[in-house]
This record gives sequence, structure tokens and C-alpha cells, in this order.
Amino acid sequence: MVQKKDTAKTERAGAQRRFSLDRIKIPKAADVLASHLRDEIVQGRIANGEMLPNERELADNSGLSRSSVREALRMLEIEGLLVTKQGRNGGSMVCQPSRDTIVKTVNLYISSRKTRLSSLVEARSAIEPSAAMLAARYRTAEDVEAISAHHQRLLDSLDDLDGFLRANIDWHMAIVHASHNDLLIAFMESIAQSVYAVTNVEDLNPEGVRQKVAKVHGLITDAIKAGDPAEAKRLMDRHVNAYAEHIGMKA
Repeated sequence: MVQKKDTAKTERAGAQRRFSLDRIKIPKAADVLASHLRDEIVQGRIANGEMLPNERELADNSGLSRSSVREALRMLEIEGLLVTKQGRNGGSMVCQPSRDTIVKTVNLYISSRKTRLSSLVEARSAIEPSAAMLAARYRTAEDVEAISAHHQRLLDSLDDLDGFLRANIDWHMAIVHASHNDLLIAFMESIAQSVYAVTNVEDLNPEGVRQKVAKVHGLITDAIKAGDPAEAKRLMDRHVNAYAEHIGMKA
């Protein structure tokens, strides 16, 4: 009899050990409302530029407190999905995500983490050869004109480090814009100024290096003009990797 009791006790203890329940996290009311409104905005069910109901109406419709509604609206404003308009007819106006939204977010990320030069170069090596390939495929007459103009500025600035580097960045960005790929454009716009800032050092850009850069830029420009995607990609890949080697790293 004692043995049966001990066995039952052991089985209950085993069952208790096998059963586990993690703490259940109940989302805050503001998070739930923000998530709902975010989905409505992103999916386009609330039009860009449309005014949301005021705090009191949102609170009445959602059954939440005005403080929760206010917090949810503040979250979406920080994300760039709402803009607060002041005045008699003010309120929260919908602002659907744009390229600027991505650029600002990535810029903040880069600044806050003090991103290394090597990371920026690696990002460029992942983006720019493909952008050059697409530019050769989809470039317009206006794109070619812009790329050529920035290349000429670079040639005219060989003796001016700051002018040279600005023309260099503008040339690279003109090629990315010529790809007509919104994501590639947004990513490169996000890192372009950081690349300029960390490369604005004369030791990294002596006159001989500037001459080589100008030459390969001319070859890439010609490949894009000629509509040769494979050559444009090959040359840009070699260009970015050559720069990585120049600063002591492999892209």
C-alpha cells in the first residue's frame, strides 16, 4: 500500500516537472492600437494625407483610454507614419512610408552604432555592381546625361579633394538612381553621406589614386552608355574591390 502511494506521488511530481508555462505577455493597449493603425496605413486602407479622427473619437471607437490613444499616435509619429498638424483644424495626418523614411532610419542606425568603414564598403560592394548592371539595362537619356556630368565634375576636381569626393559620391548615386530600383536607391542614399565622411581623408585619396578612379569611372560610364549590363557590373565590382584593397580590406 505504501509502495502504491509512493508511486502515485512520484507520478504526480513527474507530471509537475514535465508541465511548464512561460509567463504570458499581454501587449499594452497602445501597442495594439498602434499595430492596427500601422497596418491600415501600410496597406493603404487609410489614404496618404488623410486626417485621423481626434483622440476622443479614437478612444470612444476603440474603447481605450485617451492616454493609450495618445501613446499609440506618438509611436506612429516617431515611425514617420503620422504628422501632427497644429491649429484649429489640426490633428494626426497620415504619411505613408517613403524613401526618406528608410533613409532617416538607416542614418540613425549608422550614427548610433558608429558603423565601421569596412561595413560601409561591404554594403557598397553588395549594392553597386548590381546597380551598375541595372543602370546599363534601364538607363534613360537623362540618366546618362547626369552620370556623364558628374564624371566630368570629377575630372575637373582632381586637384580639389573635397570637390573630387563630392563628385565621386554624386556619380555613384547617379548610377544607382539610373537602376530605377527604389530599394537600392534608398539603401545607397542611407549610407552615401557616411561613406563621404569616412573617406574624406587625403591619405586615402592621393593624386595617383584619384587618377585611377577617374579612369575606371570613365570605363563604367561608357559601359552604361553602351547598354552593356555584364561589363558595367564587372567593372563596378572590380572598382569597389580595388578600393577595399586600397584601404586594407577585402570587400
